[in-house]
Amino acid sequence: YYHGCRILLMATSFFLDIEKRWYNQSMKTLIWDFNGTILDDLQLCLSIENEMLKKRGMEKFPVTKQDYLNTFSFPVINYYYHIGYTFDTESYEEVSIEFNQEYDRRFNECSLMDDFISTIEKAIELGYRNVILSASRHDKLVEQCKLLGIDQYFDEILGIDNMLAASKVEMAKLWMEKSDVEPSECKYIGDTVHDKEVAEALGIHDCVLIANGHQSYEVLRKVTDNVVYTLKEVTL
Repeated sequence: YYHGCRILLMATSFFLDIEKRWYNQSMKTLIWDFNGTILDDLQLCLSIENEMLKKRGMEKFPVTKQDYLNTFSFPVINYYYHIGYTFDTESYEEVSIEFNQEYDRRFNECSLMDDFISTIEKAIELGYRNVILSASRHDKLVEQCKLLGIDQYFDEILGIDNMLAASKVEMAKLWMEKSDVEPSECKYIGDTVHDKEVAEALGIHDCVLIANGHQSYEVLRKVTDNVVYTLKEVTL
């Protein structure tokens, strides 16, 4: 009797595991970048950037919106070099901390991207699991999502413990392995060339870039044909 029950329990556990794997693998997943895709923070970033350039008396002040959209890139340190930082008298880490502290202080100036709510609600209706993937620090990202009132829309909020805009790839790979998520069942929404690179590194071929965030349409079109101007245009 004991052995019979044990075998039955093992079999039940095996089939539950199979069922869980089938459910996870058959469920479509929508992976969202945060800054510039969900969150409209371009104007705040540009304002802080110009204040910091002005304070230092740097030649590139002021950076126009179009200049920013055409030249912003990852890793962010390369963009900082482009706008005139040399890091001879201060480190990249010190500059990043100054930027992040001001960003946090003025976060309430940001808003959600137009059509975000209608797009994610449609995605949920269609059966998508929704995940945020961001280089923002995890606890800060969760806090920001709660402030915006959007945390309840997401099955996972993935951020890292590094505010220096490090790679998102390793974090996403670990989550996908743990959750049995297949790249072929994923769609990635971002706003930069880096998002396209992240999607490719994860094996996700279905990636759409929104030219309404931190890089221009022209910059994005250099790496993919799948570029739209607004979330409303995203095909789910």
